[in-house]
Amino acid sequence: MKFIANRLNNTHLRDILPTSEHEIDGVLAAIAYGSNGSNEDEDLIGNCLNNKLRLDIWMRYDHTVPVVVPMLERLLRHHSDNVYCKLIPDFLHSKVIWWKGYGAYIGSANHTDRAWLTNIEAGLFLTEEDLESNGMIPELETFFDYLNTLDKAFPLTREVVEEMKVLQNLRRDMGMKGADKRRIPLWEGPSFIQKQRAADKQKENFQKEWHSTLTELRSIASQLTDYRPAWVEHSIPPGWQVDQFLHAYYYNKVGEGNKKPYEDYYQSNKSNPQTAVREIMEWWKIQREAPSNEHENLYVHAPYIREHLAEDKILTLSKDEFEKVLYYTHATCDHIIKLSTKMLGRPDVKSMSLEDRLPLFTEWLLAQRNEKGWDVRKLLHFVLYEGRDEDLWERLYLAGRTREYGIAHYGLNSIAELVGWARPEVAPPRNGRTSKALRALGFDVRVY
Repeated sequence: MKFIANRLNNTHLRDILPTSEHEIDGVLAAIAYGSNGSNEDEDLIGNCLNNKLRLDIWMRYDHTVPVVVPMLERLLRHHSDNVYCKLIPDFLHSKVIWWKGYGAYIGSANHTDRAWLTNIEAGLFLTEEDLESNGMIPELETFFDYLNTLDKAFPLTREVVEEMKVLQNLRRDMGMKGADKRRIPLWEGPSFIQKQRAADKQKENFQKEWHSTLTELRSIASQLTDYRPAWVEHSIPPGWQVDQFLHAYYYNKVGEGNKKPYEDYYQSNKSNPQTAVREIMEWWKIQREAPSNEHENLYVHAPYIREHLAEDKILTLSKDEFEKVLYYTHATCDHIIKLSTKMLGRPDVKSMSLEDRLPLFTEWLLAQRNEKGWDVRKLLHFVLYEGRDEDLWERLYLAGRTREYGIAHYGLNSIAELVGWARPEVAPPRNGRTSKALRALGFDVRVY
């Protein structure tokens, strides 16, 4: 956690901008006022462009032109570079930036040089670990889901830019406020008395997205029957096969090295995802051996997880057994390796291998309890078995998105992946990599 106060403590927003070394699953920002920075490479937009990050940003709309025309033009110009801007009339005043997987800034700074460099501003940068530990991930998800579904928000267009040019000239040349010249009427403001309705809407959106993506995964799985490589046995569940097909595609076909420009691939394939799928299936079928350890996942990891998360065994898993389950879960290992050594109880060392981190994290996680008093084994039992299969999505939502059920540092991706390994007949494994691979193929799915 860092306090951002510009010259007062010599810590500026630009000092915490991520680099190409950080793995980030997109950027969400809600910033009321904006202008281009004097060095565009060192502001939010420039940083996202340089690191090929998708940026979804909500900004303010009113007759005072709160976002200057050059910045609106810049945002619109980079729409093809995965920069998406929506405008909210009159009432947006927030300053929040969330680099998903890296951390979030919450404070007073708008997107201006003065706010980022010289103003007396005050804000906090919280690492992703800070957000996880304090249960703020669901809060941020709720905040941005609300903005994303707000019917008063509208996309930035060329027409809006031209309108702002007119209003800007009116204010400069004639001193007119311009309120009667704007196209979008004044908004009386949001009603926050229906908090439960907002929560229900978020849950409804999750249900729709979950089932939509599940349909795509099942469709691909059904097609894979004719494209199964020889080393994948008939007995392997289709849910496991589709996951490892996407695993192989993502790590062997989406870009080069560790940086995976899946949003660029999405732009190329979104007009016809099925063509992209068939092309990769042809490649998958002729692989004489697993391209990137898929055989180990199918024949070692997945069977172990399914056996040990059986309904009659999961509640009594030993520490060693549960540690192995965590080790065989990609999303969990990906999270563990990013945790600070301090959080793992070893502030005396600077770096640790995954193998050294794993027993420390396992012991810590088993000691945690959610607000219902459940440990992680009971939480997984609830998700997997305590209700109808068709309602699994709801139990998953509760476990991964609510304070009452959730456990810090054991999030939606880890649980959804385990669901697929333990019960592939209900749903294939799904984690962040699954969603990124589907997006790269052109499917409009959400990366959690």
